[in-house]
Amino acid sequence: ATISDYEDISNELQGDSKPSRDKLSKFLRTVRELRLRNSQDAVVKYGSQLLKHHRNGLAEEELWLVHEQVAVAALDVGMFVQAATLIRAVAKRFPDSMRMKRLKGMYWEAQGKYEQAEEIYRDMLKEQPSNETAAKRLVAMERSRGNLAGAAEALKKYVEVQASDREAWEELGEMYLELLMLRQAAFCYEELLLHAPTTVPYLLRYADILYTLGGNSALRTARAYYARVIELTGGSSARALFGVLQCTSAITDKVALQDSRTRAQIELPDLAVQALLKLYKQQGPAGAVKLVESVIESSGLVGE
Repeated sequence: ATISDYEDISNELQGDSKPSRDKLSKFLRTVRELRLRNSQDAVVKYGSQLLKHHRNGLAEEELWLVHEQVAVAALDVGMFVQAATLIRAVAKRFPDSMRMKRLKGMYWEAQGKYEQAEEIYRDMLKEQPSNETAAKRLVAMERSRGNLAGAAEALKKYVEVQASDREAWEELGEMYLELLMLRQAAFCYEELLLHAPTTVPYLLRYADILYTLGGNSALRTARAYYARVIELTGGSSARALFGVLQCTSAITDKVALQDSRTRAQIELPDLAVQALLKLYKQQGPAGAVKLVESVIESSGLVGE
């Protein structure tokens, strides 16, 4: 499904006072597939119509998917009575199931009763340590309570079980940056680069973290990652070009001219300067080239 599909079916429903089962089902299915959370009022409206008028025409699997979908949407918009009714129906049909526990946890969470919600989510994780929903609800709950350190700890436990979840590693890395835990953030981006070694945003973020950590070893590694971005982008990343110059300027133990690393010390920064000037000449506003030249000269960004 695409956003265009969502817009089409939404427009069809808006002009239909008695929509068919197929239209209602298509709308809800499209929202599920696109994982939209900005149309919850419509989900409650059309989902309630589907359950009220076409319940008997739904297959068993779809029937309970709709119950869950409408319950979550009702919680999002503060319709707790309707949500509770739907959750009770799911609990009756699937007692002690993970789907029922998830909904109960979300219900308590929406009510601001975090201790009850946390107890449910932790019980789910004891029973099923790899349960993504329970782990991520714990993270979201800690965030909503303003406990960023707690959210990071909960997410850390999750990625220890689900090490291939790139989205979770990225979120954890950003949390560590907010907490100024730079080495932990660097580790997260190292994991991301194992999964996606040519992803430019990951390379840049990792290089930025290493540059912030400082120290000659980290700075050289950061420079190498900035250089990799320059290679992948054909020299079009101003951030990477400036990164090379900043790292070169900050490295204190310059190598001898006959050293094999001389290219990184001298040639690479010179190439970065040329690429920066070319980039700003082609794409920058009027006067940008002179400004860049001035910044480079006054800041001593190019190593001696």
